[in-house]
Amino acid sequence: MPNGIDLILADHQAVSAAFDAFESTLDATIVARIIDQLRAHDDAEHAALYPLAAIVLEDAALLDASLQAHAGVKRQIDHLRAQEGAPFVEAVAGLRALVDAHVADEEKRLLPALQAAATERQLDELGGRILQAKQRVG
Repeated sequence: MPNGIDLILADHQAVSAAFDAFESTLDATIVARIIDQLRAHDDAEHAALYPLAAIVLEDAALLDASLQAHAGVKRQIDHLRAQEGAPFVEAVAGLRALVDAHVADEEKRLLPALQAAATERQLDELGGRILQAKQRVG
């Protein structure tokens, strides 16, 4: 089983690929898949990643930045659901910008800090908890 960091990185890549697919096709059904992926990822991070990071890193500011980013993504999803046509495409682009910024920050700061501070066992257990959280989402 992959460790938790590997699973988070795989989610980041999958969402990025889905955004790329939307941008090349403008197929709105892809956006529904993106939203589902983001919801499952959000649940997994809140249920598993952030609790471990709070214990291992003891860096409230770092975690607060991630939580604020998640809140912004949720607001943008609510906004784009009310859009059609060109405003919908613009709202998806806005969502991608928020997600890309969060991913870049997480991959630059949070995940390397967690990799350095957590034990291999903690990271393996994190992987299991992430998979469980994602199964609950469906």
